[in-house]
Amino acid sequence: MNTKRDGAPSQDTPSSFALPVVTDRPAAKSDVVGEALEHAAANASPSEPGYGQTYWRSLEEKLGTPDYLEETRPEFPVGADLAPTGFARREFMHLLGASLALAGATACSTRPVDERILPYTKTPPELVPGNPLHYASGMTLAGHTSGLLITAREGRPVKIEGNPDHPVNQGAAGPWEQAFLLSLYDPSRARVLRQGKSPRALRALREELINATSKAAANDGGSRVRFLSEPGNSPLTGDLRSRILKKLPNARFHSYTAQTHDTQDEALRALFGGQPVSAVYDFAQADIVLSLDADFLESRPENLGYARQFANRRDPNNGPLNRLYVAEARFSITGGMADHRLRVKSQDVLAVAAAVAQAVGGPAASLAGAAANKASLKSDHTAWVQAVVADLRAARPGRTLVVAGERQPAAVHALAHAINAALGNTGTTVKYVQSSIAEQEGLSQVRALVEDITAGRVDTLVITSWNPVFSVPADTGLKELLDPATNPNRGNLTVLYTGLYEDETSQYADWFVPAAHPLETWSDGRSFDGTVAIAQPLIQPLYNGVPESELLAMFLDEPYRPAYQMLRDYWQGQSEGQGDFEARWESWVSDGAIPGTQAAPVQGAPDFGAASALVTGYTAPATGELEINFVYDYKVFDGRFGNNSWLQELPDPITKMTWDNAALLSPETAKGLSLEPGDLAELTYGGRKLTVPVWITPGHANDTVTMALGYGRDGLHEQVAKAVGFNANAVRTVKAPWFDGGATLTKVRGSYKFSLTQTHWRMENRPLALDMPLSELKNPSIATQHTLHRVKSELKFGVQDNLPAFDYNKGPSNPQGYKWGMAIDLSRCTGCSACVIACQAENNIPVVGKQQVSVSREMQWLRIDRYFEGSESDPRMVMQPVMCVHCEKAPCEYVCPVNATVHSDEGLNDMVYNRCVGTRYCSNNCPYKVRRFNYLHYTADKTATEKMLMNPDVTVRNRGVMEKCTYCVQRIERVRIDARVEKRLINEKELQTACQQTCPTQAITFGSLNDPQQRVTQLHEDERAYKLLHELGTRPRTAHLIRVRNPNPALEPAATAAANQGSH
Repeated sequence: MNTKRDGAPSQDTPSSFALPVVTDRPAAKSDVVGEALEHAAANASPSEPGYGQTYWRSLEEKLGTPDYLEETRPEFPVGADLAPTGFARREFMHLLGASLALAGATACSTRPVDERILPYTKTPPELVPGNPLHYASGMTLAGHTSGLLITAREGRPVKIEGNPDHPVNQGAAGPWEQAFLLSLYDPSRARVLRQGKSPRALRALREELINATSKAAANDGGSRVRFLSEPGNSPLTGDLRSRILKKLPNARFHSYTAQTHDTQDEALRALFGGQPVSAVYDFAQADIVLSLDADFLESRPENLGYARQFANRRDPNNGPLNRLYVAEARFSITGGMADHRLRVKSQDVLAVAAAVAQAVGGPAASLAGAAANKASLKSDHTAWVQAVVADLRAARPGRTLVVAGERQPAAVHALAHAINAALGNTGTTVKYVQSSIAEQEGLSQVRALVEDITAGRVDTLVITSWNPVFSVPADTGLKELLDPATNPNRGNLTVLYTGLYEDETSQYADWFVPAAHPLETWSDGRSFDGTVAIAQPLIQPLYNGVPESELLAMFLDEPYRPAYQMLRDYWQGQSEGQGDFEARWESWVSDGAIPGTQAAPVQGAPDFGAASALVTGYTAPATGELEINFVYDYKVFDGRFGNNSWLQELPDPITKMTWDNAALLSPETAKGLSLEPGDLAELTYGGRKLTVPVWITPGHANDTVTMALGYGRDGLHEQVAKAVGFNANAVRTVKAPWFDGGATLTKVRGSYKFSLTQTHWRMENRPLALDMPLSELKNPSIATQHTLHRVKSELKFGVQDNLPAFDYNKGPSNPQGYKWGMAIDLSRCTGCSACVIACQAENNIPVVGKQQVSVSREMQWLRIDRYFEGSESDPRMVMQPVMCVHCEKAPCEYVCPVNATVHSDEGLNDMVYNRCVGTRYCSNNCPYKVRRFNYLHYTADKTATEKMLMNPDVTVRNRGVMEKCTYCVQRIERVRIDARVEKRLINEKELQTACQQTCPTQAITFGSLNDPQQRVTQLHEDERAYKLLHELGTRPRTAHLIRVRNPNPALEPAATAAANQGSH
């Protein structure tokens, strides 16, 4: 295809595939919501014979609507076989992977002291050209630090993994940690230290701050100086703040991040006499778990350890299964793993908590009495709550756990802690330790700062918190106070802001300082349990970024010390009299964590009488037509990852939406408002309005609308983030930052085009993701219609392919041979998508942009299929990772005319990129739909900085080439070299695929099936193992393990009765 340079499509390009943002409503469209509610029983497809429930990805698929049937008639989605269309300049920059390079002058000398790099006189033995080096480090997100292990190649970091020696995340890493590597090389990062619009040298800023600090200290002790920073979990930063307050005793530090724990902290401070306390949970010991709107399986740093603990209790081979109850409004990752989920309004969670508290008695009952006139349990929730209470009371003392979510008010948190105390969980499944964040945080701190600025009590404001102008609710007034156009007294205020990007806050800064990326500087940070991680840099600052520690040190008027020297000196001072500091320092840096730094337990028991004021003082949300909910996004978080194209193109785990957010509604609510998916509607709340598209989500609470934060960005140079999605902060308020009643949603003219992947790459009318209740797994007498029996008998011995047998596994160098295979346990998989980003980073997979995703041209090798089971209003959810399964009888190999897809001696389905001519016959013949075709040269014209991101062990593919999962063959070959040199076989502990290595729940296992001792072999022989589409005779090397649920017989009697009767 020929494309004009200005991005307009050429004449031979079908214009009908240009993606409109907003269009008029089509003349005719299927009434999806109406059919879902009124004709589900008549239109739903019957189950595959012998496979129990019907699984479906969308309402259209469930109902078989005419639109869906028309879309699914061809094997591939509409547009997948057409030439690429033209695209706008902004879309072109999306394709480049990070974003448009920022042209402009760089700051003058940013370091007062030059550091010299000298060549080795003798090369260290670990420095072998071509071999990667691994360094322990850390990353802090919203006040919590995770331990990282970073792979560097020739002095540049190319991959982020979890640090296996860190006691919290234990080798796991979430999507944000891994994708943060892309932000390091993003050419859109800020480069220029400026005063106003004029570039300045760091030396000039230092002199300015020294003079201003000295003057403030002499005048009034800094009473007119304010700092707005992230929650301080860094011991070094905390020490610098303390020293600044000694110099400026009347200055104030305010702590804020959009992902705040202020209601949790408020409850715990009330329970422990004002002490800063954290609750640390142990899911490994909990047989029954009740989540009160707590998404504890989301892959944030503080949750990685929890996810591992929880998943270990979902494995039938590890002992008794736990049971999870979840009460929430929108479907979350944690809700998807629930054995029983209650969809309720967020404001009704208090009633659920109070009812449970009243029933368990003890200190919980007195708090529940205080909540009696605040919330009442709805009648249709009573049976669910009664079953939960019975289960909690039947469990052994100390073997249950109740967790409240951060979005819930302090009253719910107090009730949750009281229930835990009544059930004997204190000291076992929940422990109280001294908090790593001593200061109070949250919107109350922002309100206090705004009041001081409004009253004229501030003349210097230093902002190191991420982008508060964007992330705070609109009615705080912070933006208006910092904008000279709306604040006539703005000239009396000097604002200094530091950040990675020129964003919404930098527009109003008098001084802007480019921040150093965490991989460019030395720092430290605490995990939620108090463990300190030492974060070391992997590369010199690419864009003259200044570390926060060096910026704060400028207020002390001391001789310049780099961040490394300050960090080392601090910890040396903390270790006086404890022996050889040099040896311990080297060990800390090498291991990435300081042993013995876990937070100390809190002395004394919680005082629940003191917490009663939290319940009696609780103000119920407003009543009204709709409840509005605000949640963090699973991809861009609070917006700080908005310029990260890996995360923008990552499908949301629940909605499968890319490059967007939407107003989420239940089918019933959408029907009542006469709304269809993609309709534009006006959301009104608190006197503010926002036009936003609607998306209908099964399992969502009725009369509730949910908006994800972090979209609708308008940073100066954040080209990827700009104009993506809709800014939910525009209608968010300080009074109700997470949920409230009184919202309205009114349909307006026009529609919006989403790019979703939920119906891409369908394997229609075949048994795919399978689950079963625990009672069926335990009962060996179930008859032939039993799900497990069907899987083992029908799929394992499926259609005969009549092809000659050939042993691919033996080779001349090893008679035993390797037989590479993989196992994926659906009982462990939460769908967090960490594996998707890990695969993308490891294998140089490009980003294609919203328009290309809309026509099924996304390039991720690994996809996570999300299936619903049950009714449209209240279904269960099953996640299933799918990548190339490396068939022993691979259909793709038979049809390639140039032998570009071939089979190795060890069973790998290999791609020879130089042979591929792009016929796409292989993709057409692949029943798993896991092959990806490069319709464009997505990596063309990358900047030199962006090219530093590439893994040199993996070929960067060109336009017209097919690609797919390789089982990380480059990792196999690397460990093969080491094993060959040492004359031994490869062992499973030294070889992990990228997806396996990062998985927080250890759902993915890889190894050689020829070794009966390897875990992958044992999982392939597990009674739950089945091969996806094995009935086609493909003989996959990847096995999936059926997800096992542990339902309460009181809430799901049908499954128990069927198991007892020996039928399914």
